[in-house]
Amino acid sequence: AFFRITGKKTVRLLASIACILAAIGFVVGGVAILLSLAWWTPVILGSAVFSSGIFLLFWDKEWHKLVDKGLIGILINMATLVVVLLFQWPDFDF
Repeated sequence: AFFRITGKKTVRLLASIACILAAIGFVVGGVAILLSLAWWTPVILGSAVFSSGIFLLFWDKEWHKLVDKGLIGILINMATLVVVLLFQWPDFDF
């Protein structure tokens, strides 16, 4: 409902910038895994939480076409959180 205050263009710009930042976080976490750096976990988890927050924050509270509004992304983020936090997978030796 931010668009009522700032307008749709501004909201779309803010959402786009936030999604780009979340994507950069996932890429940095992936590179950390490839380089065997131990700090990949908080980066990936933070990116998943931030990404889900973006979709929830900018959701228009309409239930139709929910898949087009980020539901799949939130489900993937939840799966990432469950796999990393609960199952502690993958278990790298670094």
